[in-house]
Amino acid sequence: MSRSWSIREHGHFGHYMRDPSERGQKIKVQEPAMKNSDKYMQEIREYWKKIDELNATLPEKDQFFTVSIQPRCPEPASFFTYYRLYALDNTNPTPLTSKRFTEPRKDYPVLTMLQIFSFRYVGDFLGDQSMLVYGFIAIRDELDCLRNYIFNCPREQAHEITPDLVSITRTECRSDSGTLPLISPVRGNSILDGVLLEYSLKVKSNGSDNAEMDYVLADGCIEYTDHMILRGTTLKSRLFGKLGPVDFHYAFLSQGIEATVDIEIPMASPAWGLKAVTAFTSGLSDAIVLYDGSTDSSPAQSVFPISSVVTVQLGHELKLNFDITSKDTVRKGCARRFVPWKAASAQYQRPDVVMDGEPEPKTYSRFLTFISQKCSFDSGKVSVGDEFKAEVTVIWSTMGPY
Repeated sequence: MSRSWSIREHGHFGHYMRDPSERGQKIKVQEPAMKNSDKYMQEIREYWKKIDELNATLPEKDQFFTVSIQPRCPEPASFFTYYRLYALDNTNPTPLTSKRFTEPRKDYPVLTMLQIFSFRYVGDFLGDQSMLVYGFIAIRDELDCLRNYIFNCPREQAHEITPDLVSITRTECRSDSGTLPLISPVRGNSILDGVLLEYSLKVKSNGSDNAEMDYVLADGCIEYTDHMILRGTTLKSRLFGKLGPVDFHYAFLSQGIEATVDIEIPMASPAWGLKAVTAFTSGLSDAIVLYDGSTDSSPAQSVFPISSVVTVQLGHELKLNFDITSKDTVRKGCARRFVPWKAASAQYQRPDVVMDGEPEPKTYSRFLTFISQKCSFDSGKVSVGDEFKAEVTVIWSTMGPY
């Protein structure tokens, strides 16, 4: 299957048309298409130049992976191969779900799969003012070429990014206001010949209810083909926009397995709750936040069970980290004292310095580790005494026959 996005591959339309008038009409359409094709290619070259200049100032470990950014709506759309291959005119979400191929079959291959870790605005905040970001980020693979959302936020519920906001995002727990809170894809994303990342992010204009007055943060699509990707390492790419750059981290994992992580909380005493659940996949250092209690106003028990999809390389490790909090034993505000630090295999208690007075949450960390399989499932439990218990099931699946 040819994957060049240039319309030059189509040849002369007159070879296929017997009616001279029809051929003339097509040629009239072809001329602006060719002009736009050259324009888009020039924009890609300018982007490559920016990345090369930026990478020249960075150590190798911090350099950006170069991509080819293409318009989501090229003109005329039908002339561009990538637009047709990935059915970009179809904006429906994928109806396919996870856990579809959990039984062993010889004709179910393990393919390279894509895991997105983060999207982060790294530009300056004008006047240190917050920004309200909305729009979508989606992955289209060859299973059905429909959108598999990892960010989908309507204008009415725009997400606020603030220069000094401390937040936990789906990417990692840190003081980082520019990171968008990604959601779990509904299924894994595989790559046979190619996969396409589509995005359209906007910022609401201050004091205006007119969407036409909003600003474009990033808009475009990126096709990754099998021969151009690097596998088994975290990649970082940059998008340039008028408001500032957006960086995103991701990885292509060979022999990828879809891991659906289902979490339930059968028991939690009053004042006990789940603060966050993060996942680490295939030995990579970037974390994926499966649950973030700081961004959910509902009690922890009311939002469970939850289900998240993560990609894990076959035979590699999936590590889950549970941060469990209690507010009923530690108080702050009067006197400084030390809390004994306890450590055991794969678990610890913090903080070790607190203040007497007002309630201060204690955080307990618990870990579960699983080794990915081609199919079937695993399960595990985490607990803090008799106060809190969580149950985890991980369902392993390939992406089915190709």
